[in-house]
Amino acid sequence: MTLEEESRLSFYKELTVIDDKKNVILVQHIDTKELYVKKRLDIYSKDVYEQLAHTYVYGIPVIKECIEDEGSLVVVEEYIQGKNLKQLMDEHGLFTERQAYQIALELAQILTGLQSLSPPVIHRDIKPSNIIIEKNGHIHLIDFNAARHVSDKKNEDTRMLGTVYFAAPEQYGFGQSDQRTDIYGFGATINYLMTGDKPGAGIARCRFTDILTRCLKVDVNDRYSSAGELLQMLKNKINTGVRQPCNDMLHVVKVLLDRQYNNHKEQSERINSSWRKYLLPGFRSLNLVYCILAILWYAFVIWMTSGFTVSDGHTGIMITGLELLLYKITVFLMFMGLTLWIGNYLGVRRKLPGMKNNIVLRFILTFVYGAVYIFLLIVLLCIVVSLLGF
Repeated sequence: MTLEEESRLSFYKELTVIDDKKNVILVQHIDTKELYVKKRLDIYSKDVYEQLAHTYVYGIPVIKECIEDEGSLVVVEEYIQGKNLKQLMDEHGLFTERQAYQIALELAQILTGLQSLSPPVIHRDIKPSNIIIEKNGHIHLIDFNAARHVSDKKNEDTRMLGTVYFAAPEQYGFGQSDQRTDIYGFGATINYLMTGDKPGAGIARCRFTDILTRCLKVDVNDRYSSAGELLQMLKNKINTGVRQPCNDMLHVVKVLLDRQYNNHKEQSERINSSWRKYLLPGFRSLNLVYCILAILWYAFVIWMTSGFTVSDGHTGIMITGLELLLYKITVFLMFMGLTLWIGNYLGVRRKLPGMKNNIVLRFILTFVYGAVYIFLLIVLLCIVVSLLGF
């Protein structure tokens, strides 16, 4: 580990041990105060972690650091707040068919993103304890310790990795892992959520039993060829309405809303992880219509500020010079401050108290904080004008 790498890691203050056996520690960045997870891996593929650190994939933790040190890899990644599916099963029992189906859709979407990379990434350890569900119901796939790239140069895996019951047969030395390996892990996991049993004990009877059956084929050639194909088959179950009662229309609406939310979240996170997050509101998405509207708005702000005039309340004489400049600066700060606040520039709204709670409170506090900002600007202007003796 170089001095520069040691310096980067020194910015993460250790708070508490999450998992002593796996060397997983909760840390906090001393500048941003954001929470992360730091872990030291003895078995890993540095190429995979470096690829994930430079590529956004929906549904996996953002990798902040991956540094080799004396035969191990130190990884700092996004802290996902929630419980894994195994914990939820221990607390509440089996998942319903509808719950399992929603999880299956999101997990297939995550795997599709991983397999769309160049080169494709296969996780090789998909299981309930490696899937965290947040309070909003969305899932994240974690722990890429066993992950690797797909390679055409190997006939079989050189190291047996994975978890019993959830690992595909080829992970035990019967062939090489590829995209279809994660298809098996997907099927074993979703089946386990509804039955609590390993695949050999039987496959859950549900509206997508046929999909799970194909995922769990011993012969890789009998499974779906990719997560993309699997995802499409799952979506077809919505369109065909197989074994869905009439009130499942609510579920369909939820799936569509979730998909819209996911797309918005994916775009926001992609922007926040790139240089575009520093652009003014209206320009970050690089959407032509939004950019034109933003140009018109900022031009209006400049026009309003430059043409702003004020007269003395007692004499009626127009104010000029430094005093007028102070008024113009205050007006400009009002317009720009509210624009940056409403546009959530650099995530400013989430950094204030109450802005991470329910949507109604956030909506109210958005206007409250805006009003407080304007009030403080006016108070500051009055103080400056008074001190200068105008």
